[in-house]
Amino acid sequence: MKKLFLLLFLTSNLLCMGQNKDLVKEAKTIKFFGIDYSLAKVYGAAETPYQFKVAFNKINRLFLVEAKKYDVGKKIKKEISEISLDAVDQLNPQIKSDELMTTNKQYALDEQKIKQAIQALPIKNEEGIGMIFLAELLNKADNMASYQTVFFNLESKEIIDVRPVSGKARGFGLRNFWAHSIYKALDMLK
Repeated sequence: MKKLFLLLFLTSNLLCMGQNKDLVKEAKTIKFFGIDYSLAKVYGAAETPYQFKVAFNKINRLFLVEAKKYDVGKKIKKEISEISLDAVDQLNPQIKSDELMTTNKQYALDEQKIKQAIQALPIKNEEGIGMIFLAELLNKADNMASYQTVFFNLESKEIIDVRPVSGKARGFGLRNFWAHSIYKALDMLK
């Protein structure tokens, strides 16, 4: 009996997840919120937390100033109704410098942290679906960055879908180096 109950629970859970993912597929437009670095950790880098915080702001601006190169809509095959960086512009400057760097090469965001991050987004109640990248680990030792791509209901902030992505970092200068990782991570959304 316990096995039957467990099987029913798992099946219903999978069906619900599938329905949620369908909401993203069926959506005509998506509102994009940029990259939230507030929970990110940096491993193996020589730069200061302040330098990273400045770079994070500049990386988010690339979605506006280099829109053709960082075309999120093209990668997810959806129309982006708006690129709003207001929420990440409020969150990213609040990153605690003494908590940004880590010696844990395996750092990852769990389901609870992802839910908390979405609930903490300072956005107005709106209708539709939102999308944001939650930066996870910027690993200088491996020249790799990982992100959680989160699609969520704008009104309830209920998570619809989470897609882990990563990208190789390269380039000159702190901004360009880590911006390349998001450029490559976008390719995983196809």
